[in-house]
Amino acid sequence: MALNEKAYHNQKCGFTIAHMTEDERGAAAVEYAILAGLIVLAIVAAATAIGATISDNFQFLADTIASVVSN
Repeated sequence: MALNEKAYHNQKCGFTIAHMTEDERGAAAVEYAILAGLIVLAIVAAATAIGATISDNFQFLADTIASVVSN
């Protein structure tokens, strides 16, 4: 196979430097990964805040029941 035929075949299949620089699939994947990471971070922060509030409510309820039972 001659060099020109090989170059033509590679260009036809899309294996050129110019084609690789125009391909933005990798950039989109990185953007989606960052977005997913931020969503997970927001969910963890919200769950932590809600968990602390629920824990405080249950502690208040336990203290109230304990004080009623002891009287």
